[in-house]
Amino acid sequence: MSNKTEDLPEFVPSSKNIAIIITLTALVLVTIIGNFFVLLAFIIESKLRKEAFNYFIFNLAITDFLVAITAMTFYMIDTVLGYWPFGPAMCAFWIYADYAMTFASVFTLTAISIDRFWSVTWPIHYRNNSSIKKTIIMIAIVWVIVVTIWTPPFIGDRLKHNEEYSCIWEPNENREFIIVVDVIGHYLPCALMMISYVKVLTVMRKRGKIKPKIHANARSTINEQQSNITVTSIYSKIQDLPINKSTQNPYSNDTTKPPDKNVTNNQIEFISSPQDSRPVAPDQLTSTSSSQTTQRTQGGNRCTNETTNDVNYNKSERKIFITLSYVVLSYLIFWFPFYVTWDIYAFHPDLVPPLLYTVMFWMTYLNSTLNPIIYAYTNKDFRRTFGKIMRCKC
Repeated sequence: MSNKTEDLPEFVPSSKNIAIIITLTALVLVTIIGNFFVLLAFIIESKLRKEAFNYFIFNLAITDFLVAITAMTFYMIDTVLGYWPFGPAMCAFWIYADYAMTFASVFTLTAISIDRFWSVTWPIHYRNNSSIKKTIIMIAIVWVIVVTIWTPPFIGDRLKHNEEYSCIWEPNENREFIIVVDVIGHYLPCALMMISYVKVLTVMRKRGKIKPKIHANARSTINEQQSNITVTSIYSKIQDLPINKSTQNPYSNDTTKPPDKNVTNNQIEFISSPQDSRPVAPDQLTSTSSSQTTQRTQGGNRCTNETTNDVNYNKSERKIFITLSYVVLSYLIFWFPFYVTWDIYAFHPDLVPPLLYTVMFWMTYLNSTLNPIIYAYTNKDFRRTFGKIMRCKC
């Protein structure tokens, strides 16, 4: 683009341009407000700061908020006007902030994927070793990686390009950095997200196949105990029925002999077990029945507790899987098309129309717009805090 003012495109307030302004302005405002609510909720609600995973959400909100107030705002004006009106210094600031914040957002999504992978694959190790301090260290590593991979390409580009009314980091003029930026900034994060997603899905399916067998064995044992108690009760009721004296002792010749004072008709009862059926004394029966009843109760409690724990565990796993699904899908939808376009533009710029490149660029910003909804608004603690903020009950 020429540096002469008279060669700059003139803004025409047509219905098309007004529609573009309204759409992009709404997009920027939604992104700013959404991420600001996340930041404010995290700051004022101590409960949110006690969970290590929420620090990832907080960092994601920081990067997306900065994307909105720097990258999106300036690029909206550049898109509407058709040229850069803020000078070379602001252009350098915009380019660095734009790529740095978007890289930080992508790397934070990658850290979230790894964290979810860790929590599902090694849950005990995760509970014992995950902490706020380690999460903050991971976030610090994210920012170190951002500065390390982006600063050299930025400086190299600004030394070659410093136009007055044009502001863009041209991939086709920075090919020496394309491979590094592509691999570390896109393909590696994408691979880590996909591996984490597939691993979490595989582990959850395996656990889903194993657990029902364990439950079936537990139910079989409890049913067997209940069956033994039921048979014992039936035998006990049979012994309570009146017994004819003539059949009381068929092998005795003296039917008039009084019964032994220490033994009555109802003092002999039977219990059923898988091994035998034998007569026992009443005190033994009481002890045995009490013991079996206790075992049945304990077995039932164990089953109930196990079922409750499994339900809670499955809910937690499902939440983890849903979160990771959103991470992978949002990245693939909003970032992958841009990088395909970006790579083509780097080596064959004539194959990528300017309008297509602009649309792909804005698609990456949409990820920052939706992140508060995906990662925070689905969290009941964040939603509760948002309600307090809107009711001014902070």
